[in-house]
Amino acid sequence: MRKIGMYIAALIAIVTDTVSKNMKGRTQYLSLLAIVGAVALVCGVSPTLAATAPTLGDVDKFAILGASNVANSGPTVVNGDLGVYAGSAVTGFPPGIVNGLTHAADGDAQLAQAANTAAFTTLDQGCSVTYAGTKDLSGENLVAGVYCADAFRLTGTLTLSGSGVWIFKSASDLITSGTANVVGGDPCSVWWRVVSSATLGTSTQLTGNILALTSISLQTGATLNGRALVQTGAVTMDANTVTAPLCENPTPTATATETATATATATETATATATATETATSTATATETATATETATPPPTPIPEFPTVALPIISVIGLMYMFYRGKGK
Repeated sequence: MRKIGMYIAALIAIVTDTVSKNMKGRTQYLSLLAIVGAVALVCGVSPTLAATAPTLGDVDKFAILGASNVANSGPTVVNGDLGVYAGSAVTGFPPGIVNGLTHAADGDAQLAQAANTAAFTTLDQGCSVTYAGTKDLSGENLVAGVYCADAFRLTGTLTLSGSGVWIFKSASDLITSGTANVVGGDPCSVWWRVVSSATLGTSTQLTGNILALTSISLQTGATLNGRALVQTGAVTMDANTVTAPLCENPTPTATATETATATATATETATATATATETATSTATATETATATETATPPPTPIPEFPTVALPIISVIGLMYMFYRGKGK
Protein backbone atom coordinates (compact mmCIF):
# COMPACT_ATOMS: atom_id res chain seq x y z
CA MET A 1 0.00 0.00 0.00
CA ARG A 2 2.91 2.31 0.80
CA LYS A 3 4.46 1.66 -2.63
CA ILE A 4 1.17 2.48 -4.37
CA GLY A 5 1.05 5.79 -2.49
CA MET A 6 4.62 6.59 -3.58
CA TYR A 7 3.81 5.82 -7.24
CA ILE A 8 0.72 8.03 -7.15
CA ALA A 9 2.68 10.88 -5.53
CA ALA A 10 5.42 10.61 -8.18
CA LEU A 11 2.86 10.60 -11.00
CA ILE A 12 1.12 13.67 -9.59
CA ALA A 13 4.47 15.49 -9.34
CA ILE A 14 5.37 14.71 -12.98
CA VAL A 15 1.99 15.73 -14.36
CA THR A 16 1.90 18.90 -12.26
CA ASP A 17 5.37 19.92 -13.42
CA THR A 18 4.38 19.34 -17.05
CA VAL A 19 1.24 21.42 -16.68
CA SER A 20 3.14 24.24 -14.99
CA LYS A 21 5.71 24.44 -17.78
CA ASN A 22 3.35 24.17 -20.76
CA MET A 23 0.19 25.92 -19.65
CA LYS A 24 -0.40 29.43 -18.39
CA GLY A 25 -3.12 31.50 -16.80
CA ARG A 26 -6.60 30.09 -16.41
CA THR A 27 -5.76 26.90 -18.28
CA GLN A 28 -3.00 26.11 -15.82
CA TYR A 29 -5.25 26.53 -12.78
CA LEU A 30 -8.08 24.48 -14.26
CA SER A 31 -5.63 21.77 -15.28
CA LEU A 32 -4.23 21.55 -11.77
CA LEU A 33 -7.75 21.36 -10.36
CA ALA A 34 -8.51 18.60 -12.82
CA ILE A 35 -5.48 16.66 -11.56
CA VAL A 36 -6.59 16.99 -7.95
CA GLY A 37 -10.14 15.96 -8.83
CA ALA A 38 -8.95 12.99 -10.86
CA VAL A 39 -6.88 11.77 -7.92
CA ALA A 40 -9.97 12.08 -5.73
CA LEU A 41 -11.93 9.98 -8.23
CA VAL A 42 -9.24 7.30 -8.52
CA CYS A 43 -8.19 7.06 -4.89
CA GLY A 44 -11.56 7.90 -3.38
CA VAL A 45 -12.35 10.61 -0.86
CA SER A 46 -14.28 8.89 1.91
CA PRO A 47 -17.02 10.79 3.72
CA THR A 48 -16.95 10.82 7.50
CA LEU A 49 -19.65 8.35 8.50
CA ALA A 50 -21.69 8.65 11.66
CA ALA A 51 -21.34 6.03 14.37
CA THR A 52 -23.94 3.27 14.12
CA ALA A 53 -25.61 1.55 17.05
CA PRO A 54 -25.62 -2.25 16.90
CA THR A 55 -28.74 -4.37 16.77
CA LEU A 56 -29.11 -6.04 20.17
CA GLY A 57 -31.62 -8.71 19.23
CA ASP A 58 -31.82 -11.42 21.89
CA VAL A 59 -29.72 -9.48 24.39
CA ASP A 60 -31.91 -6.37 24.31
CA LYS A 61 -33.98 -7.41 27.34
CA PHE A 62 -30.92 -8.12 29.50
CA ALA A 63 -29.55 -5.58 31.97
CA ILE A 64 -26.83 -7.96 33.20
CA LEU A 65 -25.17 -10.76 31.24
CA GLY A 66 -22.16 -12.64 32.51
CA ALA A 67 -20.19 -15.51 31.02
CA SER A 68 -18.58 -17.40 33.91
CA ASN A 69 -20.81 -16.10 36.72
CA VAL A 70 -22.78 -13.17 38.14
CA ALA A 71 -22.12 -12.24 41.78
CA ASN A 72 -23.73 -9.61 43.99
CA SER A 73 -23.55 -8.30 47.53
CA GLY A 74 -25.87 -5.71 49.02
CA PRO A 75 -29.28 -4.37 47.95
CA THR A 76 -28.67 -4.24 44.21
CA VAL A 77 -31.64 -3.57 41.93
CA VAL A 78 -31.53 -4.89 38.36
CA ASN A 79 -34.26 -3.49 36.09
CA GLY A 80 -34.28 -5.96 33.24
CA ASP A 81 -33.34 -9.60 32.79
CA LEU A 82 -30.22 -11.10 34.33
CA GLY A 83 -28.36 -13.99 32.75
CA VAL A 84 -25.19 -16.05 32.60
CA TYR A 85 -23.81 -18.33 29.89
CA ALA A 86 -21.80 -20.60 29.45
CA GLY A 87 -21.38 -20.60 33.25
CA SER A 88 -24.40 -21.04 35.48
CA ALA A 89 -23.60 -19.45 38.85
CA VAL A 90 -25.76 -16.53 39.99
CA THR A 91 -25.22 -15.48 43.62
CA GLY A 92 -26.44 -12.63 45.83
CA PHE A 93 -30.11 -12.56 44.73
CA PRO A 94 -31.45 -12.02 47.34
CA PRO A 95 -30.57 -9.60 48.84
CA GLY A 96 -30.39 -8.28 45.29
CA ILE A 97 -33.62 -7.84 43.36
CA VAL A 98 -34.17 -8.64 39.69
CA ASN A 99 -37.14 -6.86 38.14
CA GLY A 100 -37.16 -9.26 35.26
CA LEU A 101 -36.25 -12.88 34.65
CA THR A 102 -33.12 -14.74 35.65
CA HIS A 103 -31.55 -16.97 33.00
CA ALA A 104 -28.84 -19.32 34.28
CA ALA A 105 -27.28 -21.22 31.38
CA ASP A 106 -30.62 -21.59 29.62
CA GLY A 107 -31.53 -21.14 25.95
CA ASP A 108 -32.30 -17.44 26.35
CA ALA A 109 -28.91 -16.78 27.93
CA GLN A 110 -27.16 -18.70 25.15
CA LEU A 111 -28.93 -16.67 22.46
CA ALA A 112 -28.15 -13.47 24.38
CA GLN A 113 -24.43 -14.30 24.42
CA ALA A 114 -24.47 -14.84 20.66
CA ALA A 115 -26.17 -11.46 20.19
CA ASN A 116 -23.71 -9.86 22.62
CA THR A 117 -20.76 -11.14 20.58
CA ALA A 118 -22.31 -9.84 17.36
CA ALA A 119 -22.94 -6.40 18.89
CA PHE A 120 -19.34 -6.25 20.16
CA THR A 121 -18.14 -6.89 16.62
CA THR A 122 -20.48 -4.25 15.15
CA LEU A 123 -19.09 -1.64 17.55
CA ASP A 124 -15.62 -2.07 16.08
CA GLN A 125 -16.09 0.88 13.72
CA GLY A 126 -13.63 3.37 12.27
CA CYS A 127 -12.43 6.04 14.69
CA SER A 128 -13.59 9.65 14.36
CA VAL A 129 -11.06 10.70 17.00
CA THR A 130 -8.09 8.71 18.30
CA TYR A 131 -6.46 9.66 21.60
CA ALA A 132 -2.88 8.69 22.34
CA GLY A 133 -2.45 6.39 25.33
CA THR A 134 -4.96 6.55 28.19
CA LYS A 135 -7.63 9.24 27.89
CA ASP A 136 -9.52 10.81 30.81
CA LEU A 137 -12.84 11.96 29.38
CA SER A 138 -13.60 14.28 32.32
CA GLY A 139 -14.43 17.81 31.20
CA GLU A 140 -14.88 16.81 27.57
CA ASN A 141 -17.88 18.01 25.54
CA LEU A 142 -18.26 15.59 22.65
CA VAL A 143 -20.56 15.35 19.66
CA ALA A 144 -21.62 11.98 18.28
CA GLY A 145 -18.84 9.84 16.81
CA VAL A 146 -16.41 6.99 17.45
CA TYR A 147 -13.74 7.79 20.05
CA CYS A 148 -10.75 5.49 20.43
CA ALA A 149 -7.96 5.17 22.99
CA ASP A 150 -5.65 2.60 24.54
CA ALA A 151 -7.77 2.97 27.69
CA PHE A 152 -10.45 5.31 29.05
CA ARG A 153 -10.77 6.95 32.46
CA LEU A 154 -13.61 9.05 33.83
CA THR A 155 -13.08 10.96 37.07
CA GLY A 156 -15.59 13.78 36.57
CA THR A 157 -18.29 14.86 34.13
CA LEU A 158 -18.42 13.85 30.47
CA THR A 159 -20.88 15.92 28.40
CA LEU A 160 -22.44 14.55 25.22
CA SER A 161 -23.90 17.25 22.97
CA GLY A 162 -26.43 17.00 20.19
CA SER A 163 -27.93 13.78 18.89
CA GLY A 164 -26.62 10.63 17.25
CA VAL A 165 -24.55 7.72 18.49
CA TRP A 166 -21.43 7.79 20.68
CA ILE A 167 -19.05 4.82 20.68
CA PHE A 168 -16.06 4.69 23.01
CA LYS A 169 -13.57 2.01 21.99
CA SER A 170 -10.98 1.04 24.58
CA ALA A 171 -8.15 -1.22 23.50
CA SER A 172 -7.75 -2.33 27.12
CA ASP A 173 -9.89 -1.14 30.03
CA LEU A 174 -12.43 1.41 31.28
CA ILE A 175 -12.15 2.74 34.85
CA THR A 176 -14.30 5.39 36.52
CA SER A 177 -13.84 6.91 39.95
CA GLY A 178 -15.14 9.58 42.30
CA THR A 179 -18.25 11.36 41.09
CA ALA A 180 -17.85 10.26 37.48
CA ASN A 181 -21.00 10.88 35.48
CA VAL A 182 -22.32 11.42 31.96
CA VAL A 183 -24.54 14.35 30.97
CA GLY A 184 -26.49 14.07 27.70
CA GLY A 185 -27.03 11.20 25.34
CA ASP A 186 -29.26 8.30 26.29
CA PRO A 187 -28.58 4.64 27.08
CA CYS A 188 -29.63 3.54 23.58
CA SER A 189 -27.10 5.82 21.89
CA VAL A 190 -24.01 5.52 24.13
CA TRP A 191 -21.77 2.46 23.82
CA TRP A 192 -18.60 1.42 25.63
CA ARG A 193 -16.60 -1.26 23.83
CA VAL A 194 -13.97 -2.59 26.21
CA VAL A 195 -11.45 -5.19 25.04
CA SER A 196 -10.42 -6.06 28.61
CA SER A 197 -12.32 -5.13 31.80
CA ALA A 198 -14.55 -2.28 32.97
CA THR A 199 -14.68 -1.00 36.55
CA LEU A 200 -17.29 1.52 37.71
CA GLY A 201 -16.01 3.17 40.87
CA THR A 202 -17.97 3.99 44.00
CA SER A 203 -20.91 6.36 43.35
CA THR A 204 -20.28 6.53 39.58
CA GLN A 205 -23.33 7.40 37.49
CA LEU A 206 -22.67 6.11 33.99
CA THR A 207 -24.90 6.19 30.92
CA GLY A 208 -24.60 3.66 28.15
CA ASN A 209 -24.14 0.00 27.35
CA ILE A 210 -20.86 -1.57 28.44
CA LEU A 211 -19.76 -4.50 26.29
CA ALA A 212 -16.59 -5.90 27.84
CA LEU A 213 -14.68 -8.92 26.67
CA THR A 214 -13.32 -10.01 30.08
CA SER A 215 -15.29 -8.65 33.06
CA ILE A 216 -17.33 -5.80 34.54
CA SER A 217 -17.20 -4.72 38.17
CA LEU A 218 -19.67 -2.27 39.70
CA GLN A 219 -18.35 -1.02 43.02
CA THR A 220 -20.47 0.14 45.96
CA GLY A 221 -23.28 2.49 45.00
CA ALA A 222 -22.42 2.75 41.28
CA THR A 223 -25.38 3.34 38.97
CA LEU A 224 -25.56 2.23 35.35
CA ASN A 225 -28.27 3.53 33.05
CA GLY A 226 -27.70 0.90 30.41
CA ARG A 227 -26.37 -2.66 30.30
CA ALA A 228 -23.39 -4.62 31.61
CA LEU A 229 -22.61 -7.39 29.10
CA VAL A 230 -19.58 -9.67 29.39
CA GLN A 231 -18.38 -12.34 26.95
CA THR A 232 -15.82 -14.45 28.84
CA GLY A 233 -15.76 -13.58 32.56
CA ALA A 234 -17.89 -12.32 35.44
CA VAL A 235 -20.14 -9.43 36.33
CA THR A 236 -19.80 -8.42 39.98
CA MET A 237 -22.02 -5.92 41.82
CA ASP A 238 -22.32 -4.27 45.22
CA ALA A 239 -25.44 -2.28 46.10
CA ASN A 240 -25.94 -1.00 42.56
CA THR A 241 -28.81 0.05 40.33
CA VAL A 242 -28.73 -1.12 36.72
CA THR A 243 -31.54 -0.18 34.36
CA ALA A 244 -31.74 -1.54 30.83
CA PRO A 245 -33.72 0.57 28.34
CA LEU A 246 -35.71 -0.94 25.50
CA CYS A 247 -33.62 -0.07 22.45
CA GLU A 248 -35.16 -2.37 19.84
CA ASN A 249 -38.46 -1.60 18.10
CA PRO A 250 -41.08 -3.56 20.03
CA THR A 251 -43.86 -5.51 18.34
CA PRO A 252 -47.09 -3.44 18.37
CA THR A 253 -49.64 -4.58 20.93
CA ALA A 254 -53.31 -3.77 21.28
CA THR A 255 -53.91 -0.91 23.68
CA ALA A 256 -57.43 0.28 23.02
CA THR A 257 -60.70 -1.10 21.69
CA GLU A 258 -63.38 1.06 20.17
CA THR A 259 -66.86 -0.11 19.20
CA ALA A 260 -69.09 2.00 17.01
CA THR A 261 -72.53 1.46 15.51
CA ALA A 262 -73.70 3.71 12.73
CA THR A 263 -76.67 3.92 10.42
CA ALA A 264 -76.33 6.16 7.44
CA THR A 265 -78.22 7.05 4.30
CA ALA A 266 -76.25 8.83 1.65
CA THR A 267 -76.80 10.04 -1.85
CA GLU A 268 -73.70 10.81 -3.85
CA THR A 269 -73.48 12.34 -7.27
CA ALA A 270 -70.14 12.41 -9.05
CA THR A 271 -69.12 13.69 -12.49
CA ALA A 272 -65.82 12.72 -14.16
CA THR A 273 -66.06 11.40 -17.68
CA ALA A 274 -69.46 10.06 -16.81
CA THR A 275 -72.18 10.97 -14.31
CA ALA A 276 -73.48 8.48 -11.81
CA THR A 277 -75.97 8.68 -9.02
CA GLU A 278 -75.65 6.27 -6.21
CA THR A 279 -78.02 5.86 -3.33
CA ALA A 280 -77.04 3.61 -0.51
CA THR A 281 -78.48 2.73 2.82
CA SER A 282 -76.27 0.83 5.17
CA THR A 283 -76.07 -0.26 8.75
CA ALA A 284 -72.64 -1.14 10.03
CA THR A 285 -71.20 -2.31 13.27
CA ALA A 286 -67.41 -2.21 13.57
CA THR A 287 -64.90 -3.10 16.22
CA GLU A 288 -61.56 -1.38 15.80
CA THR A 289 -58.35 -2.03 17.68
CA ALA A 290 -55.94 0.89 17.81
CA THR A 291 -52.28 0.54 18.58
CA ALA A 292 -49.73 3.19 19.50
CA THR A 293 -46.11 2.48 20.24
CA GLU A 294 -43.36 5.02 20.63
CA THR A 295 -39.94 4.09 19.33
CA ALA A 296 -36.54 5.65 19.62
CA THR A 297 -35.42 8.08 16.90
CA PRO A 298 -32.72 6.48 14.73
CA PRO A 299 -29.38 8.26 14.34
CA PRO A 300 -29.21 10.75 11.43
CA THR A 301 -28.01 9.60 8.02
CA PRO A 302 -24.37 10.64 7.44
CA ILE A 303 -23.86 13.45 4.94
CA PRO A 304 -20.79 13.46 2.66
CA GLU A 305 -18.23 16.16 3.39
CA PHE A 306 -17.85 19.04 0.92
CA PRO A 307 -14.60 17.73 -0.67
CA THR A 308 -16.28 14.41 -1.43
CA VAL A 309 -18.76 16.16 -3.71
CA ALA A 310 -16.73 19.16 -4.89
CA LEU A 311 -13.50 17.53 -6.05
CA PRO A 312 -15.05 15.10 -8.56
CA ILE A 313 -17.19 17.92 -10.01
CA ILE A 314 -14.14 20.19 -10.34
CA SER A 315 -12.22 17.39 -12.04
CA VAL A 316 -14.93 16.87 -14.64
CA ILE A 317 -15.14 20.60 -15.39
CA GLY A 318 -11.37 20.90 -15.68
CA LEU A 319 -11.01 17.84 -17.90
CA MET A 320 -13.81 19.06 -20.19
CA TYR A 321 -12.12 22.45 -20.49
CA MET A 322 -8.78 20.84 -21.36
CA PHE A 323 -10.46 18.60 -23.92
CA TYR A 324 -12.34 21.36 -25.75
CA ARG A 325 -9.33 23.70 -25.63
CA GLY A 326 -7.17 21.05 -27.19
CA LYS A 327 -9.83 20.31 -29.78
CA GLY A 328 -10.02 24.00 -30.69
CA LYS A 329 -6.29 24.07 -31.40
